[in-house]
Amino acid sequence: MRGWTMPAVIVAVVLVWLAAGTGLVSSNDGSHVALARAFARGEIAIDDDVALTLWVDRAVRDGRSYSDRPPGTAAAATPAAWLGDRLDPLLWRDATRRKATLVTPAARRYMQTYVARSDRHGVGPPLAKLQGTVLLVALHCALVGALGLVCLDRLLRLHGFALAARVFAILGLGLATLWGPYSTVLFSHVTSGTLWIAMALALAQADRTPARARMWLVGAGVLGGWAVASDYSMIVPIALHVALAVPWRAWPLVGAGTLVPAIATAAYHTAAFGSWHAIGYDHHASFEFARGRASTFSGNPLEGAWVLLGFGRGAGVLAQAPLVVLGVVGLALDKRWREGVAIAAWVVLLAFHRTPWGGASEDHRYIVPAVPLVALGFASVWQRWAAHEGGTRRVVALGMLVLTTCSAVLAWAGFLATRTG
Repeated sequence: MRGWTMPAVIVAVVLVWLAAGTGLVSSNDGSHVALARAFARGEIAIDDDVALTLWVDRAVRDGRSYSDRPPGTAAAATPAAWLGDRLDPLLWRDATRRKATLVTPAARRYMQTYVARSDRHGVGPPLAKLQGTVLLVALHCALVGALGLVCLDRLLRLHGFALAARVFAILGLGLATLWGPYSTVLFSHVTSGTLWIAMALALAQADRTPARARMWLVGAGVLGGWAVASDYSMIVPIALHVALAVPWRAWPLVGAGTLVPAIATAAYHTAAFGSWHAIGYDHHASFEFARGRASTFSGNPLEGAWVLLGFGRGAGVLAQAPLVVLGVVGLALDKRWREGVAIAAWVVLLAFHRTPWGGASEDHRYIVPAVPLVALGFASVWQRWAAHEGGTRRVVALGMLVLTTCSAVLAWAGFLATRTG
């Protein structure tokens, strides 16, 4: 039975995510879905689906609309978009016959904005025509989030953690941080976070299986490069993580792996924006500050750090997912300084962002990709607590239970309030 415990826990967590999902929630996931649908058609422009961006998260070049998002997340979701596109007509016919939709295509707030702006621009099919796409994308998001949980569990097993500690880490990550809410929508954060924790697992496997070390190192490069292609700012923590965890003589192997996503991303940039180093934000249709890296990262770093980590705007870790603090403590106790340095450097960069609260999301979503690595600390704290006896053990257990419960309530309440309406 113990062999079934972890799969059962992960399945239960995924079912919670699927039950909490409400379809499209913002211009952000709408832009990713539009790009995934374009890729599925063999295109790069999103003119046919520009309404999904709510005319916000888009780039415009030579009179054509493109997603302003990095391409890695949409690329991963392309198979789901392709299958969903083929399911769309079936569910639309069923909705027409029954005069009711089988799948909720979007949250109320998104749907109201979509209808109003589609009417104004005269572009955009009824969202009910995209039920298949929304359903398959939702399944894709949950599976990517679950893959992150599986990679975390595997990494914990390599480090010798007991089953109970691993279960606590999985439940904490999946239900008591923003990893869970963002596993219900096609934002970049869970995709890039899963790729990061998968890269960490590949590096750990390279250390433990010298005979296959080259394969694992090249694979780590592919995963790390894809993470950067999903969230450009992750070049900072990914590069630092590799530099600190891999002997310098092996860097070329990791670098060789990064060539695959790097070349694919450069080809996309060239086709869409005219140059391998031109990105969607350079041609942003709505936010002038986003068109330059210096202007994007020109905010007050003290304010940014407080917003990301504290209670600023009610968006930070302490305000919405305080369990993460427990993970940081665990990383420190285990002296996981490589992961800590990579995460810290990235948080410093994000603190300079003009909108560290994530725009309309009002949360700390930018640092969500780091949470699976922080969750290594969840297991560490649990294992140390389990070693105690008597009253100390009961007090610590009660404190951890209260903290986890509060964190779960805060994480989900904040997300549902601001994203689903």
